Amino acid sequence: MFKIIWLLKRKDGVSFEQFRDHYENSHSVLGRKYFGHLMLGYRRNYNLAHQAGGHASAAGMRLSEYDCIAEWELRDEEAFGEFKRIFADKEISRIFLDDEEHFLDSQSTRLVICDTQDTGTAD
Repeated sequence: MFKIIWLLKRKDGVSFEQFRDHYENSHSVLGRKYFGHLMLGYRRNYNLAHQAGGHASAAGMRLSEYDCIAEWELRDEEAFGEFKRIFADKEISRIFLDDEEHFLDSQSTRLVICDTQDTGTAD
């Protein structure tokens, strides 16, 4: 499986709830509209440390500063190439960049291209 992971932070002045609401009701909708045909899966994993009271770090580990980790499961590397081709269209990229202005700290966004290995679960 070919997977893309996006590490995302909210823009200054945007609450975690506003960030999540905008991502779910606008940005992810755009993602499905323009790239959904390339995806086998599209998950958004929200950092629970931002909920009321937060969560204590486990075993002394530092909590992530990212608000969301988004995962795209793609059929293969060619699908990622098609994503890049579509996003290179100036009109389409402008739609996404304009939407990001409402909630996302784009300078902090990180992209991780993964070769996923699954060892399964214990029996």
